[in-house]
Amino acid sequence: MITFTVEGRLNQDEVVTEVKGMEYRIGLLGSDLPTPEEMLLASALSCMILTIYYISKEMKIDLKGVEGYIEGTLDPKGFQGDPNIPPGILEVRYDLTVFSNDERIQDVMQLSMRRCPLKDTLTRNVKVDVTWNVRKA
Repeated sequence: MITFTVEGRLNQDEVVTEVKGMEYRIGLLGSDLPTPEEMLLASALSCMILTIYYISKEMKIDLKGVEGYIEGTLDPKGFQGDPNIPPGILEVRYDLTVFSNDERIQDVMQLSMRRCPLKDTLTRNVKVDVTWNVRKA
């Protein structure tokens, strides 16, 4: 098992997160900072592209490059409290272009769909546990 960790703290109207010693600032919708949803999509797209790269190397396939686009649709009414609409992203669409002259690249793409960790995470139920601590300020 591998455990991934991220720390974060509120800094006025943004969150400062730390991943492997690097800080990332995340903001609200409408700010100049990336939103949590955009960071999630960036992670999902990066994961798919890196999975394609990894499997290509594993299969000794000459991969010239991968480009991608991802979008997620969210209805803000859910976040604003409408009980009939989920507050999170409702649909995710990937659009990937893989550059290779090896006909086995189709196998890489199929394996990537099955083995990409974040695509898997987005498409199945994941156990989530939240611990709340309240301290006097």
